[in-house]
Amino acid sequence: MPDVGDAIVINTVLETAAMPAREWGTPAVVGESDYASKNSPKLYYSLADVQSDHGSTSNVAKAAQAIFAQGVRKLYAVSMDVSNPGSPTATEVENALNTLAPYAENNQIHGVCLAMITDTTLLAKLKDFADANNVIFTATNANGATVSDITTTVSNLASANGFFLAHNDSDFDGDVAAAALGVIMALKPWNTTFWRSINIDVNEYFALGDVPTLENGKANVILDLANANRISNALTTGGDPKFIDVTRTKYYTIAAIQDSIASLRLRMTKIPYSPAGLEFVRAAIAAALETMVRDGALSSYSIVMPDFGSISESDKANRILRNVYVSATLAGDIHTFELNLTIQV
Repeated sequence: MPDVGDAIVINTVLETAAMPAREWGTPAVVGESDYASKNSPKLYYSLADVQSDHGSTSNVAKAAQAIFAQGVRKLYAVSMDVSNPGSPTATEVENALNTLAPYAENNQIHGVCLAMITDTTLLAKLKDFADANNVIFTATNANGATVSDITTTVSNLASANGFFLAHNDSDFDGDVAAAALGVIMALKPWNTTFWRSINIDVNEYFALGDVPTLENGKANVILDLANANRISNALTTGGDPKFIDVTRTKYYTIAAIQDSIASLRLRMTKIPYSPAGLEFVRAAIAAALETMVRDGALSSYSIVMPDFGSISESDKANRILRNVYVSATLAGDIHTFELNLTIQV
């Protein structure tokens, strides 16, 4: 029997004007550690358990600490199988990441990062995995990287799934990429990271003149704003869509519709292949989208069902319903304000 992803296939097109994890997101971290079981994902609910398995000073533990500090309640961790500790190869990173593919397929993880890794060749494997499995990835720069270094790295990680958070703390010993992933996964998919606080001990910052350059290069930046470390924007590394919450909302919408149709299938002894049955399906899709409208994720949607008389006998015989079209408009968010002010004396 097929699983939900096989039985309910949703083809999406992301338009410039709009379109939009099952918690709000479960992160996964891949890195080096002392854990004996290599390339074997494990679910954790506390930092203490991660440290017990992986070692309190390991890269995996540092990343987990940064993620849990953002309010995330659980995460998956994978200890990479490396032949030369401290210098993982691209193949070793790829092999470790691929162990998470079934978890991504079943919506058990929604974002991933590499623990304490800033090497561009290795980050390219992270991007490839995220793009192949429809999950978010986060990355950051090495300590001391120049603005030019950062924008070059980001351009090589162009993706609708990518989120790069740059920092300028030359002696920082934590994991900025993991902290960024924690912030994103703790948010509802349609909520932005724009000016969102990030719980991390960065205390050196880019010059104000460098921030526009970095953002024009599709890198987000840690700012010292309103007495807290905050994320400057919500940019994707690919720029299409421009903001990471659009990507996340698209994935969330797909999962919500799949869940609603699957729930309908489970509740009913059969969904009749008839005009009435098509209406049951339409109502299940609408129920999912109405919830997202009420939550402020979508501003509107439309559903177009196929005319029953136009459905082929072959599709009816094979019990396949095709040509259902759903269009949704993301509610969006206001980041910039331009006002016309006249003061009379």
